[in-house]
Amino acid sequence: MLKQRGLSLIELMITISLGLVLMAGLASVFSATLGTNSNSLRLSQLHEETTAVMDLLVGDVRRAGYRSDAHLLVTDAENAITAFNESVLVSAHPDEAAASCLLFDYDADADGVHDGNVERFGYRLRNDQIQRRQGGAGCDENGWEGLTSPDLVRVEQLQFVLTERMLDEVTEQVVFIEARLSVPSDAALDREFMTEVVLRNAF
Repeated sequence: MLKQRGLSLIELMITISLGLVLMAGLASVFSATLGTNSNSLRLSQLHEETTAVMDLLVGDVRRAGYRSDAHLLVTDAENAITAFNESVLVSAHPDEAAASCLLFDYDADADGVHDGNVERFGYRLRNDQIQRRQGGAGCDENGWEGLTSPDLVRVEQLQFVLTERMLDEVTEQVVFIEARLSVPSDAALDREFMTEVVLRNAF
């Protein structure tokens, strides 16, 4: 008859130690995976916010200077509305970086008449967010609407450069837009945006 023999104290301690080492390794892998997933989620959210805001901004800037009766500038220049001409202005709020505000006008209701402040638009950097112009406010005035939420996205840079260039003997105005946005809780998670917008109606 065989004598039954259990684990010795040393064997039991070795087994428990190996189990603890394995559990610590699994916890570390799980923690790293959660951290990676969290960063991926925040980057994805930043990408979506940036894309949505910049698409709106770029689409609006493309309209700068538009008026429904633009053909009159060629066919009947004396009777053409010129109130939308040369309305594009680059400036800044006094507390923000230079060239971080862009103002422009366009014929939003396509009636060929400049209807005042309701057809004055613009974007600026203010308090780490991109804001949209309301009521014809100047770059240094209050009354702008926030487009980004500082809780979700921190706008570190927004810059506009207005220039002119010749293309096939035609002068065109161009706005270069550069922006850098980051996650408020981790500035290392950021996204840069650079594009140029040709202003075909701004003269």
